Parts: sequence; C-alpha cells; structure tokens
Amino acid sequence: MNFKMFLVLGILAISGSLPILIFLSSHEDFKSLPIVQNVQEITNSLNPLKAKKVSVDEIMRTKRCVGCNLTEINLSGKDLTGADFRNSDLSRANLAKTTLKDAKMSGTRLNEAKLMNADLDGADFRDSQLNKADLSDANLFNIRLDNSDLSNAILHRVELRDADLIGTNLNNADLTRASLYGTRMNKANLTGANLSNTNMRYANLLNALINKDTNLKGADLRLAVMPDGSTAYGTSQY
Repeated sequence: MNFKMFLVLGILAISGSLPILIFLSSHEDFKSLPIVQNVQEITNSLNPLKAKKVSVDEIMRTKRCVGCNLTEINLSGKDLTGADFRNSDLSRANLAKTTLKDAKMSGTRLNEAKLMNADLDGADFRDSQLNKADLSDANLFNIRLDNSDLSNAILHRVELRDADLIGTNLNNADLTRASLYGTRMNKANLTGANLSNTNMRYANLLNALINKDTNLKGADLRLAVMPDGSTAYGTSQY
C-alpha cells in the first residue's frame, strides 16, 4: 500500500468522514484494510434487521415480526392476540378492529395509524410513538403506555381503565368521553389535551403537566389525585 493511500485514510479518520470512507470501501484497493472492514461492520449494524416488507400471510402465520418495516400494512380485523411487533414501524398501518390483546408492542412506531375499535387489552406499548393515531372507541383496558408519545392522537370514548400512562405525552390529544377510571397518569403531559366529559374517578395525575389549554370541562374527577397532590371531590373544572 503506497504512502498516499495511508495519508488519505489518516485524514478521513481524523475528520470523521464515515460516509466518504464507506464510499471508498467499495473499491478493491480498500476492501482488505481492517479499518474499512470495521466500517462495513458498523454500517451493517446500523441498518434495520428486517428492512424489507413482510407479507400479511407471514405475519398471520407467525404472529411475530420484531424490528420490521410494516408501514401502511393492512391488518384490519385480524386476530393477532399475543403478537410480537416490538421495535417495528407500523406508521399509517390499518389496524381498525384488530385484536392485539396482550401483544408485545414496545418501541413500535404507529404514527398516523388507524386503530379504531381495536382490542388492545393488556398490550404493552411502552416507549411507542402514536402521534396523530386514531384510537377512537378502542379497548385499551389495562394497557401499558408508559413514556409513549400520543400527541395529537384521537382517543374518543376509549376504554383506559387501570391503564399505565406514566410519563406519556398526550399533548393536544383528544380524549373526549374516554374512561380513565383508576388510570395512572403520573408525570403525563396533558397540555392542550381535551379531557372533557371523561370518567377520571380514582385516576392518578400526580405531577402531570396541565395548562390553561387542558380541557377538563365535565370530567368526573371524584377521588382523583390531582397534579399538586390534592384530591378532587366531584365533577368540576380543575
């Protein structure tokens, strides 16, 4: 290997030009170098494990697709009880009337997904993204949504009894007439959220973020723990 080639490699290493080094690694003179082989290993590790599309038939057969690209997939009305979709991308997917009871969904991306009338009883959605998702009339009983992003989501009349929404982002979400009986919402972001006419009896909102744009008109807050630790008795605007 001549001196110029080593000089080029030295400059690339100092400047941190990983994309250029990846490009050069396609040339035969560079392929055998250990540093280039290491770059190729790093590049492969950064790529999604299963970037290709997966068929509906395969999903129904295995009920498992971890780290998959499932954007815009249509699984409406399917029974996927206990399915494992951890860390997969289901953005804009159609999951209306789909059964995902006890499903493993942590780390999934469901931005703008359709989940109307879906059965998500007991499912684990921790650390997931559901920005602008539509979950109207869905069953979210005993679901785990800790640290998930449901900003601008539609949750009309959802069943969220005994659910975990600790640290969940519900900024500008619409939960009109939702059931939040006994729901744990500690440290949740409720700024701009519409919680009008919700059943929030026994809900825990300790240290939750509420601002002037949070709509609690007509909400049943009896025996709920409010953000400041006080307990509300009766239906009122907080």
